[in-house]
Amino acid sequence: MSKESWIEAGKILAVDLKAVVKCPDCGEAELTVFDTPAGATHIERHMSCPGCGGYNALLKRIDGV
Repeated sequence: MSKESWIEAGKILAVDLKAVVKCPDCGEAELTVFDTPAGATHIERHMSCPGCGGYNALLKRIDGV
């Protein structure tokens, strides 16, 4: 697993929730992505691989500040 690869995946998916991104761990499957609320000003974007089980998340500000 490359920490930098997950960071790059997170950057892409932070901008476009529907972007197609391969798993940074296995490089095979496309990541599945969903958001959960994290207070009034943020969401948590969850990224997971249905193939190998790789997982990461990012915290994204949504209030435009």
